[in-house]
Amino acid sequence: MVRDWPAMRRRPILPAAVLVALLALGLALTCGPPPPSPTPAGAFAFAALGDAPYSPHEVLRHRVVLQDLAAHDLAWVLHVGDVFWHPCSDGHYRKVRERFAGLPHPVVYTPGDNEWTDCWERGSGEYAPRERLARLRETFFDAPRRSLGGRPMALVSQEEPPAAGGAEVGPGAGLPENVRWERDGVVGATVHLVGSSNGLDPFPGRTAEDDAEVAARTAAAVVWTRETFAAARERRASAVVLGFHADPGFERVAREYRRAFEPWVTVLAEEARRFGGPVLAVHGDGHDYTVDRPLTGAWGGPPAPNLTRLQVPGSPDIGWVRVVVTPGAADPFAFEERTVPRWKHW
Repeated sequence: MVRDWPAMRRRPILPAAVLVALLALGLALTCGPPPPSPTPAGAFAFAALGDAPYSPHEVLRHRVVLQDLAAHDLAWVLHVGDVFWHPCSDGHYRKVRERFAGLPHPVVYTPGDNEWTDCWERGSGEYAPRERLARLRETFFDAPRRSLGGRPMALVSQEEPPAAGGAEVGPGAGLPENVRWERDGVVGATVHLVGSSNGLDPFPGRTAEDDAEVAARTAAAVVWTRETFAAARERRASAVVLGFHADPGFERVAREYRRAFEPWVTVLAEEARRFGGPVLAVHGDGHDYTVDRPLTGAWGGPPAPNLTRLQVPGSPDIGWVRVVVTPGAADPFAFEERTVPRWKHW
């Protein structure tokens, strides 16, 4: 009997290939975010995410995030900024807005530093930051009383109408990105505060007008935060949710970075304490998933033990956080981190 050695060596290849395919299929089906969980009776859920995607590799994984978001029953999607790393082109802005429009939920977006304050960097296009801020507002906040997303919801905006004679009303005029809404007795709002020391970091060609922009925007943040808590008290809201991009340095007592966000940080603590009910502050910038109560102990300002901080995961972690809200509960917020493995692109 003549043995066909090449043929014998080829025979195991098919079973091995089938085994590898089955293993790959098993991984695809079993890894990644778990299947959606039903929202408990009497509760609702929203999504919080930010600081991604930063690279083409992460864009592939972010598609899985978008699919996961679309599969959930969500009252809204809150994006806390850094929708990309670079470039800061008009086309990139439009691409992100289209991505938001593809979600079947209301999308509320507050800008991050990558979208405008850091756009002077070479890799981002060497743009003037304030010029990019104006274009960002034109692209994402052209209809400030309506959210983004495939199912828009009504919003109240801090963009003030002109007074008689053309003068703008109040320090909040011209900030359409600061918005507020309500769901089942829970008041939500966004506040435009960014990393890079709230836009104070130096860059080539920085002018007094750039410094004035930071001062005006921070003053508007103070006004908007006070108005949001006043609205919550007036409506007898059971809880407040605030979204913003920057980690404002809650733990950085007496440091320059923390001072870049004053007086807003102190006002947040004062208003949260005065409100008395549960307050959730959602931000990005730090990229590490964190849930804690930062305005207690040695933070250096007025204590507000009723304020919970959620810092969303960010690059290289690609994912989002499902926040389940039970209105009226003593501790109404529950959190589920949903991240995509680094190998999963489908």
